[in-house]
Parts: sequence; structure tokens; C-alpha cells
Amino acid sequence: MVYSLLSVICCSSAQAVAIDSLHSDTTRIKQPKQPVSWSLTGQVYSASLYFFTGSVDQSDPSFDALFIYDRKTWGGFIYESVDLINRNTGINYGMIGLHKYFKVGEKLLITPNLGVNLNQNYSVADKGSDFIFDLAVTYKFNKHFTISNDAFFQNLIITKDYNWTNRVKLTFRETDFYISALMWDRNRVFHNPGYLSAGLDFRYNVIKLSPKANLIAGASNIHVLQSDTPRRNGFMFSLGIDFGG
Repeated sequence: MVYSLLSVICCSSAQAVAIDSLHSDTTRIKQPKQPVSWSLTGQVYSASLYFFTGSVDQSDPSFDALFIYDRKTWGGFIYESVDLINRNTGINYGMIGLHKYFKVGEKLLITPNLGVNLNQNYSVADKGSDFIFDLAVTYKFNKHFTISNDAFFQNLIITKDYNWTNRVKLTFRETDFYISALMWDRNRVFHNPGYLSAGLDFRYNVIKLSPKANLIAGASNIHVLQSDTPRRNGFMFSLGIDFGG
């Protein structure tokens, strides 16, 4: 299956991004074998973690959905995240964006992603919504191991409250499961408070519901190693359904 704007988009769980998501995983995005492919993932989480930027919102349960449309050289995504307890937290947001693939040899893939982050405490696009950009570079050692780096930039045009987070992700993947070790660095280039955090992300295809649908379960954690301002550690379980075509 496809995931980042950042591999959303950014991957992994939807919350890890399309852009592994944005809570999801950027490295979900890959070059499709067929001319057109798509995936739709919906998951419920026991907590609210920003798994793409390596920070913790709170312990409220949350839900997200990620739709990715892919062609051989480009694609797009739509992402929605909802706090199931409180509509006024930062975990209530949406994203929409486009990505482009540049393959270098057989093992290296460069994927720039451009999108919009929509804050959604009161409306579809609240104050603070802005453009985002992710540059994902992925190297495939073999069919099991990949390593990637995402340079994720936020608040680019409207608010100009620039942020830059680097995420390094090492992934082991088998047919029905994968596990990733991650490191996030929110740098201080734009004079914002920085932090360094690390985490693990595990996903398992529990039940194959149909040729195109799987019941998936997972567990993730984020541990803050260093921070200029107080930040919390977090752990969450997830359960969801993944469709693809």
C-alpha cells in the first residue's frame, strides 16, 4: 500500500503521512506498480500523537482517515484527524496535497510533497491554516529494510511562523507487518523552540477481510530526549481498516 505527504504526508498509520503520517507516515508513499492505485485507511487511536513531527498532543482518543491517489509519477492525498473527546484541541485538523516521484537508480526515491494544513477547531479552515512542504528521500536496502529522511516545513506562506522538522525513519517490512524506529529533530533555524524525540511504530495486518481490505492493529510511542520547552512522552494503540485498489 501507498502513506507520506507527507511517505502526509508526509506515514505507517494514517496518523503517521500521507504526508506516515501526518499522525501518519511519509514513507507509506511508494511508486505504484499499476498505472493508477489508491488506498483508504481509517483508524481509531487510544491517544493523540503527532507522529509525523514527533510530538504529543494529549491522552484523548482520536480518529483519522487518509485517502491517497497514486499514478506512476505523481499523486495526491486527503487527510482528516479528529479528537474524539474535545473539538478544541490541535489534533482536529485536515490536510490536502500533491506529491511527485523522482526515482534515482533502483534504490533511491525522492518525493517532494506540497500541501495545505487546515486547522479545524471551529470550521473547515480556521485561523492558522497554512501551506506545508515535505521533501522525502528514501533508500531501499532490500525488500525488508528501508531508511528515509523527511524535511518537513510548516507555516510557509500565510502565517509565516516557519517550522522545520527532520524525521529519520528505519523500517523493517514483511508481508503482514512492519516496525519502524524514528528520530525527530525540530531545529532552531527559524528561532522557534526546538526538541529531539525518538519513537517506535508497529503495524500488523490482523485479518484479511477481502482481497482489497485488511483489519490492522498497531502500537506507537514517542519519547522526548531533549526540549527547549516542556513536552510530554506518549504511547498509543490503534485499530483500523485499510482498503486499496
